[in-house]
Amino acid sequence: MREGLEKPETRTRSALPRPGAPSVTVRHDELRPKQQKIALLTILGPTLGVAAAVALACVRGFSALDFWMLLVGIVVGQLFLEVGFHRLLAHRAFETHRWMRIVLAIGGSMTGQGRVTHWVANHRRHHVHSDTESDPHSPYVRARRDGQGAEPLGLVRGLVHAQWGHMLSDDVPNCTLFAKDMNVDPALRKVNEHYALILWVGLLLPALIGWALAGDGWGALSGFLWGGLARMFVVQNVTWAVASASHRFGYTRFATGDESRNLIWTALPSFGSGYQNNHHAFPHSAFLGLRWWELDVGAMALRVLSWLGLAWNLNSPDERQLREKLLAPARAPADSAKP
Repeated sequence: MREGLEKPETRTRSALPRPGAPSVTVRHDELRPKQQKIALLTILGPTLGVAAAVALACVRGFSALDFWMLLVGIVVGQLFLEVGFHRLLAHRAFETHRWMRIVLAIGGSMTGQGRVTHWVANHRRHHVHSDTESDPHSPYVRARRDGQGAEPLGLVRGLVHAQWGHMLSDDVPNCTLFAKDMNVDPALRKVNEHYALILWVGLLLPALIGWALAGDGWGALSGFLWGGLARMFVVQNVTWAVASASHRFGYTRFATGDESRNLIWTALPSFGSGYQNNHHAFPHSAFLGLRWWELDVGAMALRVLSWLGLAWNLNSPDERQLREKLLAPARAPADSAKP
């Protein structure tokens, strides 16, 4: 355990809601089974799509069109998710035009990670209650179903819970509490309401591109499988790995009061989100790679948008704020300095 940070099981006590405080989730007997079905479809749909794509590749081969549909789809999808859903809508790390907010919200919805308001509310809930029983996807603890405190999770169970399991066991986040600004925006409400339609557009659009490039049905199928479902599978699991692995493995630099870590192998494919310790120290920063060697593709994209006049007021911690958040070096025992 790092110097100056409490153990996760100790911090869960402070996560218990105060009497009269609004609940962080919405519990309803009819809503929960519906939420579980949506979560199961979210996990299994892209997974089955990958299996079908691989099976087809074994028969027909993996073409250049397959490769580029997958690669371009991943890059575009990850940018929409990281720049749009995460840094703009969840953390308001920069400002942009209203039409750009809507475009980013639509593009992020095409990654198949749920309605935009649900995603933002769940992510903000994670930051407020990080690595406590009220965190939707902590790899350390989860709320007991009987409401009697927290259930500690071991390494494997914790990673599985944070990666996939929480979607099947957690309640719906209280969007009124965590995403009030999203609910009062008419355009974002429309994006939220038409999530299923946007999701299908995100699958059919690469199919149409594949058909246009190849000129036949195989090209359309390649676009649907590799540019649609397989792209969705990769972007989803990269995002979920940030929630699981980046709170278990990696290095820390800042005191955050939780177990967030900077993990290179999740930071690179997530376009910067895997620098979780940096992010939890400065959640409203548009820049998550805070040292020269911490490659942050999301920040690069924001610099391009800023140069084009599509993003401005990019938040960033100054040197004083960085120094104040640095972890204090471990002190040697007092008698160790004696000769």
